[in-house]
Amino acid sequence: MKNLIHENFIHDIDKVIVKVEITGKNILRGIIIDSSSELVVLFNGKEYFYIPYRHIHEIKIDYFNEDSLNIPSIDTQHNLFNGINEEMTFEKVLTNSIGTYLEIHVLNNQPFHGYISNILKDYIVFQSPIYKKLFVPMKHIKTIIPYNNNLKPYQLSDNEFFIEECNENFQDTFEAQIGNLRNKLTVLNVGEKNNFTGVITDVNGSIIEFRSAKDNFYYNIQHIKTIHTS
Repeated sequence: MKNLIHENFIHDIDKVIVKVEITGKNILRGIIIDSSSELVVLFNGKEYFYIPYRHIHEIKIDYFNEDSLNIPSIDTQHNLFNGINEEMTFEKVLTNSIGTYLEIHVLNNQPFHGYISNILKDYIVFQSPIYKKLFVPMKHIKTIIPYNNNLKPYQLSDNEFFIEECNENFQDTFEAQIGNLRNKLTVLNVGEKNNFTGVITDVNGSIIEFRSAKDNFYYNIQHIKTIHTS
């Protein structure tokens, strides 16, 4: 029954411009060119947005085309998933994105540019020319936007930034990986207004003890969207 409702819904808005509100009250506009039970693919004429359903709050038809989008043709051959008779899952999209420059949105208005080097059970390792290595739980990824024509973030040269294999060993789960970061200088939720810089001193279940420059406090792991290590 769930799949039937999903198919009817997508059929109703097929080939029309829609407004998609995602977590953080951000609005995306375009045409939904593909979907599954886990995510939709939105095309605005220039870029593809891979959006997990968990972050979609509302979808409306944009009758007035408020952004004056000009979408000449609907290209269903988006580049992160072209499976035939195969369910498109978020994990498969992440896996297919390895080796591709990406823009991902995790925090409200802070995109990260770079590439995914490793995919673990519930988080990814994201390599950025600005923040270097970021640990990002999958559940907090709002959108994935692949770069076009193999452009590079910030138009950097091959010497400045390039995709390379990461052979570092990481823990299977985000919580376990945080345990490996004890006594290391880290930044929680980098790029967010209320980010925290300091040292993880202890991990007890889903709670970490964190020492900032002047204070000690406790933080719920479920609300950690990114971890940056120096």
